[in-house]
Amino acid sequence: MKLKLQRWIHLNMAVIGGFLGGFAILNHHDLFGSAQTSNLISIAMDAAGHPDSDLLFRVIGLGFYIMALALTVILPKYTKIPMKSFSLAVDAAAVLIIGLLPSDLNDFIALYPLFFAMAIQWCSFPGADGFTASSIFSTNNLRQFITSLTEYICSRDPKALLKWKFFGKVLCFFHIGVIMSCLSCRHFGISGAWICFLPILSGILLVQAEARRVALKHALGRLYIACRRASLLSGLS
Repeated sequence: MKLKLQRWIHLNMAVIGGFLGGFAILNHHDLFGSAQTSNLISIAMDAAGHPDSDLLFRVIGLGFYIMALALTVILPKYTKIPMKSFSLAVDAAAVLIIGLLPSDLNDFIALYPLFFAMAIQWCSFPGADGFTASSIFSTNNLRQFITSLTEYICSRDPKALLKWKFFGKVLCFFHIGVIMSCLSCRHFGISGAWICFLPILSGILLVQAEARRVALKHALGRLYIACRRASLLSGLS
């Protein structure tokens, strides 16, 4: 039950990641709001003298991403904020904001909410079923999918088969999110971003179910320990 719940939470987050990744590409000139590889390359090229009027916007966007990554370390250390719930709240805020921004706003500025939210989500939902898998981009997931399939074909290792199935599901749900984003933006334009509230809501429900399960497990554990202590004390008396 625990593994299934974790798996469904991660697949749900992959839908959100695919949706918001697709939204950024569709509405902001093929810019991907979930990663920083191309942004870092462009900044390095700018440092080498490549002309770029968006350099300052790129650097600020990188700053948002870095700040979000740092927060996923700081908050668990110094607060009791549940990071999964926090990530979903940040996703919801980002979705609300990007659906309200004017369509002629600078593309990098328009992506700042996604830079922040996707970095938080990446670190808050690292994987499931014992596998580390990103829910916000899919290159490494594709690598794991292909290499585990090849490994299974070569060795018939059942662990490789399980890995292949898991990463296949993550890839599938991620691109379901992309398709949802495409259809939403086609019919509703920028405000189509708000359709993402649906997987965010289901994510909240799944995370709450997981939290209740953990709380019940801890309560039963404490009850068991109390009963054992009472039994030992009665035996001593």
